[in-house]
Amino acid sequence: MQSLLLRSVARGCRPLALPAVYRPLCVRSAHSAANDTVHFRESRTPHPLKAKPWEQVGYEKREYNDRYATTANHIWSKEEIDHMLANLWQHKPQTFSDKFVHGAMYGLYKTFNFITGYRADNTPVRAVEWRLIVLESFAGVPGFVAAMFRHFRSLRNLCRDHGWIHTLLEEAENERMHLLTCMKMFDAGIMTRTLVISAQVVMTPFVAALLIVKPGAAHRFVGYLEETACITYANVIHQVETPGTPLHGAWSDVDAPEIAKTYWKLSDNAKWVDVLKCMFADECNHRDVNHTFATMSSDDPNPFVYKHQADALKAWRLEAEGATTNLGCEKTLGVKPLSTATA
Repeated sequence: MQSLLLRSVARGCRPLALPAVYRPLCVRSAHSAANDTVHFRESRTPHPLKAKPWEQVGYEKREYNDRYATTANHIWSKEEIDHMLANLWQHKPQTFSDKFVHGAMYGLYKTFNFITGYRADNTPVRAVEWRLIVLESFAGVPGFVAAMFRHFRSLRNLCRDHGWIHTLLEEAENERMHLLTCMKMFDAGIMTRTLVISAQVVMTPFVAALLIVKPGAAHRFVGYLEETACITYANVIHQVETPGTPLHGAWSDVDAPEIAKTYWKLSDNAKWVDVLKCMFADECNHRDVNHTFATMSSDDPNPFVYKHQADALKAWRLEAEGATTNLGCEKTLGVKPLSTATA
């Protein structure tokens, strides 16, 4: 009986007086013609429990949703961020290679400050906007290049990587998410795009050369790079929270973009300064990771593997419970002292 009905529907015939029990079968057959090569989850056939992503309320209006999968990032707490802001530190070069990459990095840092017009006091808003775009596009290069070299090394030597690749790829993706978040807030002009391309052209072969000659020096260089990012973000956060500064007037009451709320599990009333604090904390983490890698042998096991597992578990629990992390910035904006770091 079922096969007869299916053949009738396929020929375009309309069976007469179908019993009610067979009517859903005809509806299904009509849908199957359009969806026979599409996975059920991706098709437009309705789910009886409305479980498909596109059936969720407001799905199409969300700027960032489950269609774009990312590695689980650490979900920062207010206490963790406050501790990092109060305890900025910088590595003191010890070896010749340390001093070489330190000089190279801080030479680039001062040049970057001059080009972007960045200064520590009363920084112009536009100077910070395109500085953050260039900084994040610059910082997203080393992790991916290092992961590629580790991947090829593992294939070439027919041996394990000991967990480094995942951490390096997570770092690269995290920096890219910083960039995508900034692009939801700022526009990139011709000058900014030119500087982004130029930085990538210079950065990629330089990091690759360091990884070939001395991998530890490459990680030390990235550690120094992240130190400058930490200083920049700490200063920007301080200015946003200090009344009377250009950044406070422009950003103190700006809402966080949707992509940031989803990625860092922020509350619906999160502000842009919440996002800046999460980005600052991420940079502090990258600083510590790379300075740690700089002291390790290439065959040492990655000490951050269990941290990644804990981060994924925490993010999953927040997602399952529909919970968020609250950094409290909408209640604590005001004058806050900034701990100065020694060069």
